[in-house]
Amino acid sequence: MNWHNMTLMEYIKSENRRFFLTDLGTNGLKFVDKKVYEVYNSPETQLKMAERLDEEFPGDFIYPLSDGNIISESLGVKLLKPDYDFPSPLEHKFTTTESIRNLEIPDPYSLKRMPTNLKSQNLISSNIDKPLYVSIFGPFTLAVQLAGATHLLREIIKNKDFVIEILEYTKNAVREYAKAVVKAGVKYMSIAEPASVTLSPENFRELVLPRLNYVYDSVDCWKQLHICGDTWKFLDMMIETNSDAISLDQIMNMEEVIKHFPSDKILVGNLDPIRLIGKGTPEEVNKKTTELLDKMEPYDNFMMAFGCNAPNDAPDENIKEAIRVTKNRFRAYGN
Repeated sequence: MNWHNMTLMEYIKSENRRFFLTDLGTNGLKFVDKKVYEVYNSPETQLKMAERLDEEFPGDFIYPLSDGNIISESLGVKLLKPDYDFPSPLEHKFTTTESIRNLEIPDPYSLKRMPTNLKSQNLISSNIDKPLYVSIFGPFTLAVQLAGATHLLREIIKNKDFVIEILEYTKNAVREYAKAVVKAGVKYMSIAEPASVTLSPENFRELVLPRLNYVYDSVDCWKQLHICGDTWKFLDMMIETNSDAISLDQIMNMEEVIKHFPSDKILVGNLDPIRLIGKGTPEEVNKKTTELLDKMEPYDNFMMAFGCNAPNDAPDENIKEAIRVTKNRFRAYGN
């Protein structure tokens, strides 16, 4: 299949079945017997893990181990680094306008782990004939990593100039990284903005929307937006972004969302990753996946996925069953 020259919409319609976007946590570590940073620091191990994940969980995209904190880590943010879970910020030291103005935009080709990260993506995209998918944090969520959620939200009320200053910085940092990963071979880039769910619709429109589009407009690839939680209050603005797809949390009612959704964008989601994939049985996964497929049957702009990445300890059988049921569902909407 020559997916290289297709749009994302063309790709998910290129076979007479439903497509599955598999978004995992650290589920692949056991297949290579490595810890998180052993994978992050070895492109060869990244490739081996991607190949094993594709064997075990054969979705329609390939991916490296998610590395959402790579920009903030490269800027010197201290992280908690568990052996078998994703790292997370331990401090937020960029809390003044001066501290932001002293920061340079990180160079993905020279700064700390970033060149290794790009080499991993290039190695995977060059060796596995499936579209390479990555998720990166958006400008607002990166700003929260740098300044802290409490401080940033307080400054929206008290000192809007600081908020604008840090977001102008983070939009450029995310843009440079996004351009680099696409050059490295990423075909499908999802921007995750989980921190933005705390905002009012007015602040989302002012602070988040234009900076997302600034990043999207800088790259030539398939583009997605994902925000966790209840996003009804700014779903229309999510749709306004210059993305090809919108990915929604399990809390959202997809049957209602699709009624308000444009036919030229792809709706992605939203099996419950915690209660269903993490704690359910294969029989329950079969039932819930089938139910969602039934609800989405009239719509050709739907792609199955989890509402967020699968828990690290999710039973393999549950992930496999969701993929199997989805990929065996033939399309009815074209007949």
